[in-house]
Amino acid sequence: MFLDGGQGIILDFDKVMQTMVASESNVQELELGKKKKSQEEADRISCLHDAIIYHIFSFVSTIDVVQTSILARRWRHLWTSVPTLDFDDDEFSIANGEDEFVHFVNKVQSCYKAQQIQRYHLSIKQARNSNFLETWVRFAVEHNVQELYLDLPHGRPFEVSFCQSVRVLKLHGDLKLPASGCFSSLEHLSLLGVQLTNDNGILDVTSEHYPLLRSCSLKSCMGLNCLNINCSLLEHLDVENCFDLDQLHVSAGKLRFLSVQSSFTYGIDTGWVEIAAPSLQTFEWLDYITDNFSIGNFTCLKSAHTSLVFHYHPEKKESYMKNARKFLHHLACAETLHVEMPCLWGLHSNKELLEGLSTKLFNLKHLTLLVSLDDHVLRGVSCLIRSCSNLEILHIHTIDEHIQEELNNSFPDLSHFDQRESWSYQRRPLDHLSEAKIYGFRGKEHEIEFMQFLLEHAITLKRMIILFSGQVFVDQVMKTQMAEKLMKFTKASPDAVVSCP
Repeated sequence: MFLDGGQGIILDFDKVMQTMVASESNVQELELGKKKKSQEEADRISCLHDAIIYHIFSFVSTIDVVQTSILARRWRHLWTSVPTLDFDDDEFSIANGEDEFVHFVNKVQSCYKAQQIQRYHLSIKQARNSNFLETWVRFAVEHNVQELYLDLPHGRPFEVSFCQSVRVLKLHGDLKLPASGCFSSLEHLSLLGVQLTNDNGILDVTSEHYPLLRSCSLKSCMGLNCLNINCSLLEHLDVENCFDLDQLHVSAGKLRFLSVQSSFTYGIDTGWVEIAAPSLQTFEWLDYITDNFSIGNFTCLKSAHTSLVFHYHPEKKESYMKNARKFLHHLACAETLHVEMPCLWGLHSNKELLEGLSTKLFNLKHLTLLVSLDDHVLRGVSCLIRSCSNLEILHIHTIDEHIQEELNNSFPDLSHFDQRESWSYQRRPLDHLSEAKIYGFRGKEHEIEFMQFLLEHAITLKRMIILFSGQVFVDQVMKTQMAEKLMKFTKASPDAVVSCP
């Protein structure tokens, strides 16, 4: 193996093969040399069982595995039955006009003796190396490959077909998924950076196509307009950065984890979401919420994370508020809820809608908020806290001032209100609060009043932890003054301890 000026590895496969079939005398000389070594330097690795050596081989690329053939007689043909094959053209360069990568892959596969491949990983960055793609993948399929990983160049659509044995399939590149029946054993599907070449942009992931599918991950997939999920055994679904997505239909009775992030296009009236997942335990929705949004009751829900992103239009305020309230109602069974600011900073603007939200999150024990504790946010926060009658832990992360300035410019009509009046009815939700933790505390008037309210009404509070923002943290005088002021507030709980580390 030689390094070509840092440009890559030049490997002459024929020379390697010649080394592998070295003369018996050369092998004997090597072995005699080894016998002269002390017992402490003995070759213990060669004494390991084949299964253990194969397991070690699974962590390195095939090019390195092949070169172990020169170590000793036992290693000479061991690589020809290794259950994992890993080919990456980044490890090769062109030498003497011949593509070493293509030559190497073809040679390895022609010498391969195992009946089954556990994992086959093919990574092609250079389009010139994809001419044998169909042949190489067919080789893996014919050897009953269990795990198939394909990282292919864009510009040449490739259809994966006849993969009856595959249990794990991870794809990257321009791909066209095959028809029904080709993935009868598939349990885990991952599409990363895939450009779907289907004409209609529809991807159907159903029990008919994937009867044993348990997890599905779609990230940064282009050309995906409509995703239909209907798998009876599916437990994990992750959709992220699929920017062309317009419709999502999910029906999975055993689904436990669902995450949708940054995929729906804002302003598309045809956006449609339907989710039927009665067994869902973890739900993440960090995306736009469409007008056509239908989700069933998540009676098994344990944890939820949401950021109801929308772009402000005064004429759509009421529609958004209704959707936000409806969405939060579906999270009523959650024990842990993480809510990012966009679904809070407008909640104060419609009193009738706020009233309809109260006392709904009856199971919630741990609430995390990403907000700005300014006057136009506090009413939304108070409303949400009022919905959590059994809340025990409250964590609040305050947003950056620059982001707050942008929001103020986007919402010039946000009204101000008396914080004391807005909190006057908030007694029962604080009966169980035992911990409050504030991140990025800047000491603004509204933040201090909020801390004071918590201390005066949380009758079971044990600890309040206040972490100052960077600007306040470095100003020791300001930090000390704020800490002293907070310590003087009346505490409803005799066990409450306020700390400002």
